[in-house]
Amino acid sequence: MLATRLGDLLVREKVITSKQLEDCLALHRKSGQRLVDVLVSQNVTDEQSLISFLSKQYRLTIVDLSSVQIEPEVLRILPPQLCIKQGIIAIGRRGDTLVIAVSDPTNIQSLDEIRFHTRHRVEQVLALPSVLRSLIEQNFGMDMSKLAQSMDASATEVVESGEDAISADGDGLSADDAPIVQFVAAVLVDAIRKKSSDIHIEPYENDFRVRLRIDGDLVDAIRPPPNVKNALVARIKVMAKMRLDEKRLPQDGRVRLKLPEGKVVDFRVNTLPTVHGEKVVLRILDRSSAVVSMDKLGFEPDELQKFQTAVRKPWGICLVTGPTGSGKTTTLYAAINGLNSVDVNISTIEDPVEYNFTGINQVQVKEQIGLTFAEALRALLRQDPDIVLLGEIRDGETAEVAFKAALTGHMVLSTLHTNDAPSAVMRLKDIGLDPFLINSALQVIVAQRLLRRICSQCKEEDTRFSPEQLQKLGFPASVLTKFKPMRGKGCSNCRNTGYSGRVAVHEVMMITEKLREKVGAGAGTDDLRKAAVAEGMRTLKVNSMRKVMAGLVSLDELQAVD
Repeated sequence: MLATRLGDLLVREKVITSKQLEDCLALHRKSGQRLVDVLVSQNVTDEQSLISFLSKQYRLTIVDLSSVQIEPEVLRILPPQLCIKQGIIAIGRRGDTLVIAVSDPTNIQSLDEIRFHTRHRVEQVLALPSVLRSLIEQNFGMDMSKLAQSMDASATEVVESGEDAISADGDGLSADDAPIVQFVAAVLVDAIRKKSSDIHIEPYENDFRVRLRIDGDLVDAIRPPPNVKNALVARIKVMAKMRLDEKRLPQDGRVRLKLPEGKVVDFRVNTLPTVHGEKVVLRILDRSSAVVSMDKLGFEPDELQKFQTAVRKPWGICLVTGPTGSGKTTTLYAAINGLNSVDVNISTIEDPVEYNFTGINQVQVKEQIGLTFAEALRALLRQDPDIVLLGEIRDGETAEVAFKAALTGHMVLSTLHTNDAPSAVMRLKDIGLDPFLINSALQVIVAQRLLRRICSQCKEEDTRFSPEQLQKLGFPASVLTKFKPMRGKGCSNCRNTGYSGRVAVHEVMMITEKLREKVGAGAGTDDLRKAAVAEGMRTLKVNSMRKVMAGLVSLDELQAVD
């Protein structure tokens, strides 16, 4: 209701369109994110424009929270749970009037709760959503350092929760378990707040550390006392329903965590025995990042049209290639989500199934019982599918079944691990696939990379490079006057890195008749690349340069593509 009120206002004033509101509301309901955060994350609007609009509409003052000193007694007026749930924070008090910072002034419910808890009058001021969120986390997030200091090696017993979604506050656990339970909850919640993709819990001989992968880079989070590593790993294994007595073999599990604000996040958990104990890696499966529309993937408009044309054909095979962690699965999910309708039978074969989709049949590979990609695909082809998403082509057997399926009237979407699009053809030949099958079934190959996006809060012109240096990087002299390279200075919003989030760059190689002739003649990767460029393909490097010219990516990231 609250999100709808804000959304209706934005549509009425023509800040966003009805279609944009519909898409963002769907994501808001599915992910549990606040609508203001969804609007910004989906690039429907930017924070500054949104807050400026709301300021004029409601005649509210905009406050720069980064320069506000909040008295401790003011912070304690509102319960932390209320601040986290409603996305607000108290920043001042004048007599019986409490000044609160908000990013959504249409949230009347929060005002009623504040009046009920404090018996104060309430005055609202506006703040940027990212800065407000950072301040709330800073003041009301769990202090992991203090929790780590409070842990003791005797806190080894944990109690399994019977709930589908385990509460982040560890309800239902005994007092003896509290330090470990709270610490694990703090690590998980902190990783989610920082938009991490993975959590690495690593034991060493005389050390124990937790690292987070943020925007593709691993960063230190905290170093708990080494003597609690067994208790900490045991708590995670209990949450993931793994065997506590099995420490010699790797295990896989899954955790579903419910955050204080009501959002539910899944974690894929894997343990690996090392010489100093079990290493644990948790992959954060945020449902809001899986449900992405095709036009939000970072494709250049003309290349998006090519890709959509290919995947909408009644038969053939479309491949997405790139290294691990380059967003291949997200691209495939976006593709089948856009094709999902009542008159289409879509099935997937994955290892593992990361996200569940309504209306799509998903199969989990189980190689230990013989349910491999190839066997699952053979069985699936007897289920009258129209579209098949095959998580990965790993071997010649799977490739042959997939390509033959594509030739018999099915659209097959899958992935390969190669550095660029032309290399995918050679990779298919290397695993034993007949060039005839490659030529006959392939429709398009998309290579993909994820580059760090410049932080919008501290973006500034990058003056380190002269025009001559830009030309050496590949920019034509004719475009040097049409753009200014940008960089992130570093601020609290981006942890002083200058980057916040990532943007995908693509290389779309349509399989034209000329390329089919090249493949049939046994052309190598370089020859295929030259032919594809002559047919209109833009390389990863060229599309990365376009992101630099658009002010999304720094020159440092461009050099990482080479």
